[in-house]
Amino acid sequence: MTTLIKIGATSYDAADYEVPAERTFRGAWEANAGAGVISVDMAPAKDIWRDKIRQARIKPLAALDTAFMKALETGASTTQIVADKQALRDAPSHADIAAATTPEALTAVQPAGLEII
Repeated sequence: MTTLIKIGATSYDAADYEVPAERTFRGAWEANAGAGVISVDMAPAKDIWRDKIRQARIKPLAALDTAFMKALETGASTTQIVADKQALRDAPSHADIAAATTPEALTAVQPAGLEII
């Protein structure tokens, strides 16, 4: 039985290629037939990572919204909450994402204290 790897509209025989073990950037794979390697195209991989960051920040932003409202009700300072929310909003545009040249460097980018898996 042949195992096929589908990349875009094309299917490749897995036996003919060295396939990455890490599947985080599966949507960014590209086949290099001459070298027999399936590699990660970093441009779409960066977009995938930005989307993962956006998903990871949903709950922390909601928690900060609640903390902000409570601080307003009690007259407490909102300065740190506002700064934390802005850091989460800025996380997908973190400079280290653009600078990453390997999938490993990209997954090492964990901005604003987020734990992206």
